[in-house]
Amino acid sequence: MSEKKVKVKKADGSLEEFDKNKLIDSMVAAGASKRLAKQIANYVEKRVYDGIPTSEIRRMVLIKLNEKKPEAAEAWRFYDRIVKGRITFEDGKYVVVEKGKVYLGTQVKDVGPKGLSHAKEVEEILKEMDEDLEHGISRRTINARCFALFMGVLKSKKMPVEEKKKAIELINNWREKHGWKPYKLKREIT
Repeated sequence: MSEKKVKVKKADGSLEEFDKNKLIDSMVAAGASKRLAKQIANYVEKRVYDGIPTSEIRRMVLIKLNEKKPEAAEAWRFYDRIVKGRITFEDGKYVVVEKGKVYLGTQVKDVGPKGLSHAKEVEEILKEMDEDLEHGISRRTINARCFALFMGVLKSKKMPVEEKKKAIELINNWREKHGWKPYKLKREIT
């Protein structure tokens, strides 16, 4: 007898099978270790039920990340903003920003369609991270955000390969400027 798969309800109302590996991958992309990501995914897996909203899963994950690795939780929220076009709060609730302006310190970001599409956006985000560093956000948190930005570039389906290469060069130059090692690509950019 086959085990029934639990369905989760996405924000648009559609149903999708709960995918523990997808959850693990998203936490690793935010800077959590594979071990911690598996631990949290196991915790979530024991609590999911048929029809659980993805927002409830996100809340469970963010609460656990905040407890175990706060900079990974911050990177998750940062990734949500730069790639998913939503502002995520501490408790995992979020607001989708479809169009308009978001004021981020002295930086003003025009919000359009979600996702990264060109290197200029990455350059603007790096300036924002410089400003956050100047205002006392920890280097550890900024480093986690930088990794989330890097992953956002690599995963972007809208960004042409040449723009991805420019964006990664910008990120690595920025990392070197702050005394961090540049990221090395494990495979060819697509």
